[in-house]
Amino acid sequence: MTDTSAVDLQPDKNRLTLWLGYLGLIPFLVPLVEMTDALASGVGVHSASLFGFYAPYVFIAYSAIILSFLAGILWAKSRDFSQKRIARSMIIFSNLLALSGWASLLLINISSMLMVFAVALLLCGYGSLLIAERSLDHDARDSQYWRMRLVLTMLVICAHSLVLIYLIRDL
Repeated sequence: MTDTSAVDLQPDKNRLTLWLGYLGLIPFLVPLVEMTDALASGVGVHSASLFGFYAPYVFIAYSAIILSFLAGILWAKSRDFSQKRIARSMIIFSNLLALSGWASLLLINISSMLMVFAVALLLCGYGSLLIAERSLDHDARDSQYWRMRLVLTMLVICAHSLVLIYLIRDL
């Protein structure tokens, strides 16, 4: 059997990655729309709910999970990296990102100010994760993947920025 079956699956794998990547924006956008609607109606972001849950918590919980998931991908890529010192640093960094996602879930229960900090922590996590992951892939063989990662990361950072603005506005 030849290696053409792996080549034939590549377009399907890329298409699935793109679809899942962009569909993954929906759980960021739905709570953001709810918060925007609550602000527009004059009741404030602290009145925004989604399926009976506090909309900012829904946003933060999903963000923490996705950041941890992406940190796991960085972990996996780091294990195969040829430069051991950089690989070790990236594995530690991926753990720090996952822990910061977990910390953000704990912080939201303490105070409104720490909820603002949790969103800022997640926002920084996404930006630094993109930079770290890109540093492991110098040749950027898959330009379609990197275009998607850049677009998704920028949209996620913009969503986090809006949530930050909304939360600070209602402090």
